[in-house]
Amino acid sequence: MRIRRTKFESSLILGLNVLMPIIALFAIGLIIIETGGFDISADTQKKLDILNWIIIAVFIAETFIQWGFQHFRLRYVKSNWPDFALISLFLTLLAIIGYTSISPQTSTLLKHINLSVARGYIVMVRLFILGNLLLKAISTGPRIARMNLPSAQIVLLSFLLVILVGTGFLLLPRAIAGERISFIDSLFTATSATCVTGLIVVDTGSFFSQFGQIVILILIQIGGLGLMTTVAFFSLILGRGMSVRENILMTDVLSSKTLSRTSHLIISILTLTFVFEAIGVLAFYFSWSGVDGLEHGSNLYYSIFHSISAFCNAGFALFRNSFEGYKSSLGHNITLTSLIIIGGLGFTVIMNLSRFVVFKRERLSLQTRLVLIVTVTLLVLGSVLVLVTEWNYSLRDLPFATKFLTAYFQSVTTRTAGFNTIKIGHLTSACYFLMMILMFIGASPGSTGGGIKTSTFGIFLGSIWAMLKGRGSVEMFRRNIPSDVVNKALSVIILAFMLLAIFGFILLLTQEGDPVHILFELVSAFGTVGLSAGITSQLTTLGKIVIILTMFIGRIGPLTLALAIGQRRESIAYEYPDGTVMIG
Repeated sequence: MRIRRTKFESSLILGLNVLMPIIALFAIGLIIIETGGFDISADTQKKLDILNWIIIAVFIAETFIQWGFQHFRLRYVKSNWPDFALISLFLTLLAIIGYTSISPQTSTLLKHINLSVARGYIVMVRLFILGNLLLKAISTGPRIARMNLPSAQIVLLSFLLVILVGTGFLLLPRAIAGERISFIDSLFTATSATCVTGLIVVDTGSFFSQFGQIVILILIQIGGLGLMTTVAFFSLILGRGMSVRENILMTDVLSSKTLSRTSHLIISILTLTFVFEAIGVLAFYFSWSGVDGLEHGSNLYYSIFHSISAFCNAGFALFRNSFEGYKSSLGHNITLTSLIIIGGLGFTVIMNLSRFVVFKRERLSLQTRLVLIVTVTLLVLGSVLVLVTEWNYSLRDLPFATKFLTAYFQSVTTRTAGFNTIKIGHLTSACYFLMMILMFIGASPGSTGGGIKTSTFGIFLGSIWAMLKGRGSVEMFRRNIPSDVVNKALSVIILAFMLLAIFGFILLLTQEGDPVHILFELVSAFGTVGLSAGITSQLTTLGKIVIILTMFIGRIGPLTLALAIGQRRESIAYEYPDGTVMIG
């Protein structure tokens, strides 16, 4: 039922639409000031407290005004229950604070509450503002959807937004454990985290404080899943749903086939992510039980950080030498490699496998079969070749069983994760070349990893096989691969080579060092892997900018390219005559 509004109500709504973004900016500024580690005088703190009260009052007033426009219907409360829940919580805490402050009978009984009133008030204000900001961000989803931007551009802008916000938080004094960080290094770190790469210009575990590490971890989680997917998930679980336009947008982003399954796919993606990360946390926790010397004193914190980093194929570690100290630990190796492989398979493959193996509801799809075959082949072949190339070199002094475990670990992590158990700077040239190939291929579509993707590589090999056999089409598992899919795969590979050629030339021209190490760094950035031969911190400002662009394009490039090429093409009513060109 459509509600008619008076001129006054329309003007009031317009005023609120202008006022609320301004209030949100003030709230964000207060959060940054209060959490950023700035030195604040007592007089300034009083002014900030007053501003906090004003912001809260405006948020409450806006909620009740919007409810009034709906004639105070219960349906509006049900559809916006998080807003009213936050307001109820705030009013309850406010009543408790007021009661314990003015009632002498309760001053002794609730003395511990009175002593923490100020601290509880600050926490209450932050939770209230953060909760409302989250709800306001979710509610902007339909506005973004109405901008009619292509889905590829929305994906690009969402990643860029996360990177810029992350850069700002990493520049805060509280994010740094010691000396200040430059803007370019903060941008580099935020890009590496959001693009789940793992290349670092400063040591994550020692340079950043725990606050800064948590910021990096949040960037990794959002970057691995995608901002649009994350926002859509919270919108669904809060009962706000998605419009038809939003469904179409998320269908393009997730490469879903039907609109009806988009919401289910989004919830399944986030649920699977949290389940596997929780399993990883438990596995790490028991592996680190009884271990002393963890800098933040908690193996639970280390377990959470590395589980998320591994599943998102990010490669960030809190240890200065990554996992070199755990090369012989079967528990750590199996946990890390399992999370990396599962995170790199792609959510559609994981769900198809679960329905096939556990529920027996459907057959393995062509996508699943191709991804599994290419993945297993690369893992086995990579392990054998790492073992062969490094047997008498970096693996020479290791026990027999540790050699095989290390070779397997590096074969897995080289694909897109970026952890290491051997010193990457001491590898042979043959192993560097092998790793660059594996990094270039990367993970699978719809996963948290990068690279040109395993299915793209599989289609490429299939097209070569079809050409050698003289066949006019590519066939796999008794299925014909459409020509437009083959063309997309070839286009992704060619454009990736062109990108690496251009950026590689710039780096070789401007950076000092071993050319193999420089090219290895570049391919690692494009594949969002994070392995480095030790030259990342030695890059010039121009070199860091090139690597930042490479990480960004490597994370969203193949996806953006596939979505852009997949747009509906204009039909033409004519064709030019065929021409002949000599090839080979």
